[in-house]
Amino acid sequence: MRSWIRRHWRWALPAGVVLAGVGAWLVFGFFAFQTYFQDDEVDEALPFFTAGPAPSGIEGDETTEEMAEAMNDAMADDDMPMVEEVDEPMPDMPGPVTSQVPEPGVEAPEPAAPAESAPADPQDEPDVGEPTEETQPAQTQPAETQPAETQPQPAEPQIIVEASGSFIDRSHPTEGSALVLGDGSGQRFLRFEDFRTDNGPDLNVYLSAAPPGAPAGEFDNDFVDLGDLKGNVGSQNYEIPVGLDLDHYSTVAIWCVRFGVVFGVAELT
Repeated sequence: MRSWIRRHWRWALPAGVVLAGVGAWLVFGFFAFQTYFQDDEVDEALPFFTAGPAPSGIEGDETTEEMAEAMNDAMADDDMPMVEEVDEPMPDMPGPVTSQVPEPGVEAPEPAAPAESAPADPQDEPDVGEPTEETQPAQTQPAETQPAETQPQPAEPQIIVEASGSFIDRSHPTEGSALVLGDGSGQRFLRFEDFRTDNGPDLNVYLSAAPPGAPAGEFDNDFVDLGDLKGNVGSQNYEIPVGLDLDHYSTVAIWCVRFGVVFGVAELT
C-alpha cells in the first residue's frame, strides 16, 4: 500500500483532500452532528397583537415596514421633501359696514316720509297704573339641567387561551406546553412555554392535520408551516394565519425537514 502511494502520490494526495472535505461536509453540514451537543435557548415575552379594529370603528389598513420604506423611496425619487413647512399670514378680515356712502356725482336719495298713523282710540288706551296681560312680565321657569351622558369606554382586548396541549415524545424527547392565544380580533399566536426538545438541523413548526399518533410520513401531507423553530429550549411565539381552521390543523409538530422525522407533537384541544 505504501509503495502504491509512493508511485501515485501526485494524484492520491489531492484525492485524499477531496475525500476529507466531503466527509467533513457530511458530518458538520448535512447531518449537523454538532447541533446535538448544543442548545439554542430563547425566552420571548407574550406576543403583541396588532390586528385590532381602528379607534374610529372602521377597519384599518396595517402599514408594514416594507410599505413605509417603499413610500420613502418613491418620495426620494420624486425629489419630495420629507418635511414641508407652511407659514401663511393671518387673512384680511373685512370691517363692519356702518353706512352706505353714495358715489361721487350721485345725489343721495331723500329719506322717505314717515307714514301717517290713525289717531288712537281713547277707549283702547289702557290705564297707566293698571298692568295689563301684555305689560305683565312673563315669569320664566328655571331650566332644568340634565346630567351629561358619558359614553362608555370600549374595554381593552383581553388575551385569552383559545386552545392548548402538552408536547409528547416522538423520535426525540420533547416536553412543554403549546398555547393558542387570541384577543378576539382574529389575530392568534401559537406560544410554547416550558418547551424543550433535542436540537437538530432544519427544525420547523408545523400545524398538521395528522393525529399525534400518525406515522411520521403523514405529518407533512396536509400542514401549515409556521416557520423555523426559534430554539429547542424556552418560550417562543409563532403567528397563526388569520382564519386558519384549528379544528382541522389541530396537531403541533416539531418537524425535521432534512430527514423527514417528527421530534415531538402536541394536540390542541
